Amino acid sequence: MDSKTPSLDFAIVGHSEDWKSIQKFINGIRTAELEPLPVDKIKEVFGFIPPREIFRITLRSKTGKEVTGVYIESFIDPDKLGVTYLRTNINKVKKAVILAAKLNAKRVALGGFTSILLEGNIDSFEEYDLKVTTGNTLTAAFIVKSVEKAVAESGQDLNSVKLLVIGATGDIGMACIQYFKGKVKKLILNARNKAKLENAEKELIEQGVNIALGNSLEDLIPEADVIISVASSNNIEIKNVREGVIICDAGYPKNLDLKFSDLKENLLFHGGMGKVSHGYWFRPDYSNFFYTYPDQFLAHGCVLEVIVLAFENVFENYSTGKGNITNKGIEEIYCWSLKHGVILAPFYNSRGLCNQGNNSNKK
Repeated sequence: MDSKTPSLDFAIVGHSEDWKSIQKFINGIRTAELEPLPVDKIKEVFGFIPPREIFRITLRSKTGKEVTGVYIESFIDPDKLGVTYLRTNINKVKKAVILAAKLNAKRVALGGFTSILLEGNIDSFEEYDLKVTTGNTLTAAFIVKSVEKAVAESGQDLNSVKLLVIGATGDIGMACIQYFKGKVKKLILNARNKAKLENAEKELIEQGVNIALGNSLEDLIPEADVIISVASSNNIEIKNVREGVIICDAGYPKNLDLKFSDLKENLLFHGGMGKVSHGYWFRPDYSNFFYTYPDQFLAHGCVLEVIVLAFENVFENYSTGKGNITNKGIEEIYCWSLKHGVILAPFYNSRGLCNQGNNSNKK
């Protein structure tokens, strides 16, 4: 680190999820006199841009404390998130973390796809004087707490619910299973990796958990009262959903509601999201070009975790590896978040805020 550079409380390494949002952002931050770039021109150069600082962000805690950090865009091509491009993307994330170190960031959150370095134990960046986290523990906390809230508001008892987890063998999926086992009537697990799914089944059966599993969602969905989707896939199809089912879309990308022509009396909300109740602000303020949420001061749990750690002055690698999230960790980070006014986001999806009064998405 450059000792002459003032330290930052945190850095967030992220990436954009689609070309529509990328085009809006790129053209928004360009000089007003320049002609807007068509998306095909942006695609030609986007992946060649090295990670760079986009803006600074300051957030205020319920306690009055303020923390300041930086958002670093990794410029990972959203069409190239597959295994074929893994080495290229890993190198991009490493360069982004090195940039965070040069900017004197004390902590770094690797959000979304960039968390692969920590989940896969590819690099822990021990040579730099900073701490890293995937942010998955607070993300999981926001998911499970929002599901509990939705179930309670629907008038159901959690112990009578059959819960389907899509993406059950991922880091957050496993955390949701560990949290809800013994609390719900039945766990229904779905994942693409059959071997990992069967290993999870064996372990849970040994613990006396009522469980079903399968690779075919079509067969599993009709039984579910609550669905948590934490899979990273564009191809998830939610069909044959019974009326009154609660759906928490916490995967990547969050697009399940776009596949329903009519949500009827089902509550479908974007999960893993939180709200900074005492606010945040950007420098420069590009929020008009990327902020699309229907309420103010919302953010992903993976981003908010590093901020809560900064508020709490915790300096450690908090969420790393895969399968390491514990119920104790969930309660700890959630307790800290509430202490600092980082609360559950209101129920919403891409159509706007949900009508929580009657558990419906109808306006």
